[in-house]
Amino acid sequence: MLRRPLLTALLAASTLLGATACGGKQVVAVRGSDVPGLDEPAMSTGLDRVDLEQLLDENMANFFASPFYLGAQRETDRPQVAIMPMENWTTEHVEPQLQAIIGMVETQLVQSGTFRMIAAELREQILAELELQQGAQFDPTRALPLGRQLGVHYFVTGRVVDNAERTDTARRVQYFMFMQAISVATGEIVWQHEAQITKALVVQGRGRR
Repeated sequence: MLRRPLLTALLAASTLLGATACGGKQVVAVRGSDVPGLDEPAMSTGLDRVDLEQLLDENMANFFASPFYLGAQRETDRPQVAIMPMENWTTEHVEPQLQAIIGMVETQLVQSGTFRMIAAELREQILAELELQQGAQFDPTRALPLGRQLGVHYFVTGRVVDNAERTDTARRVQYFMFMQAISVATGEIVWQHEAQITKALVVQGRGRR
């Protein structure tokens, strides 16, 4: 099994894009199972899987502790929920990752035993009639009448936003993930939470001129 010192060398070598050897260093492919902690180091200020899971975990922890969820647990007839697309308001191409987030949210809600999730074909019907593409903006005013027709009680949706700042020696990007549940009957936002993380690149020390 590869050891930690080699992990550091591999991460440094990964900056040699497309190179197989340079200055005596060789770029090799490894699996996360071969190198413990391979997924943990931040490679850039961009959003990665660890970031998105951290943002989602914080939001879902708040959701399961919210008065809305605790009230839903007491209902004799489990409410039906539709997960709508997560909007990408960042400058990055993270739509595939946000699509995966939708699946994670759906899995957690199913496993809670508190909600019924609409069938995949009904969800696709909603998206098609709303002409929503992956990452597109979700408009509750258009979706509510359709949701009522299909027997949906709540829509769960959200968005990811970024705010970037730069100086001569540093770059900082703040990411925010907003999530909310909307009552189809009334249009009321019955739950909402915001999670945030910050990533940065900082130049440390000064090289000789």
